[in-house]
Amino acid sequence: MTEFEGFPCAPGDVGKIAIVVSKFNRTITDRLLEGALAKLRQYMVSEDQITVVRVPGAFELPTLAQRFAADEEYAAVICLGCVIKGETRHDEYINSAVSSELARIGSEYCLPVIFGVLTCDTVQQAEARSGVEEVGKDKTLGEQPGNKGAEAAEAALEMLDLLGKLPELYDPEEDEKEFSSLSRNSDRYVRGDFETVDVDPDSLEEIDDDEDGEPWFVHGGKFGSKEPFGRQEGKGRPSKSQFKGNEDRREQKGRSFDKSKSHKQSGYDKKHKKDGGNRGRK
Repeated sequence: MTEFEGFPCAPGDVGKIAIVVSKFNRTITDRLLEGALAKLRQYMVSEDQITVVRVPGAFELPTLAQRFAADEEYAAVICLGCVIKGETRHDEYINSAVSSELARIGSEYCLPVIFGVLTCDTVQQAEARSGVEEVGKDKTLGEQPGNKGAEAAEAALEMLDLLGKLPELYDPEEDEKEFSSLSRNSDRYVRGDFETVDVDPDSLEEIDDDEDGEPWFVHGGKFGSKEPFGRQEGKGRPSKSQFKGNEDRREQKGRSFDKSKSHKQSGYDKKHKKDGGNRGRK
């Protein structure tokens, strides 16, 4: 069994870390930012590696998070905010939208996008979770609010360490082999360099919906070349006359082969069509 685990440590030269902070309830979010910066400095993250951006509210956090996630210079994004419940359900919609989007961005770009948004019922709860004193994260040991900004920064560092330990998904050599194979197949397609395949005429069905061209055929549910069989000289393909059995079946169904028609006559003969299609009426 192979087991991987990350630990908070100095990230080295993996890239920059962005901190996106909501200005709403700024007294609380400033304390979250202080906790995050203190934690990053504790693990020797240089000032040049940290970018802080302030947005109007928590709802705007995903917009900037995606902007930084798409930038290859950034290895992690920490999102900090504070939503306190009011008289309406506004907070529920904000919390649900922000958390879902941040989770999507992180999984889409495969980098740490940390949800450091407080979702509290009261101001006292928010103040307790943005304090200066750092405590543990195991709630089974009792209430331990601590500073959620510091916890978010620590989670980002831990995820960076874990992702660095995992085997790479991209193998340049295998990718080059696959690209070369696709390139060769593409060249063969342009030259028409394909092997002759024996096809049972009875397994083909003619498609006659092309007004100007010759009928073409499908086999096994996949469309073939619009160039009719028998006209590709030198390819060793069967001629169109070999599909006489197919034509007999269509005649039994009452289909028309008049290529001047832009539609198919199905299920009834022309006599009833001239009579206005009132077949069976009295």
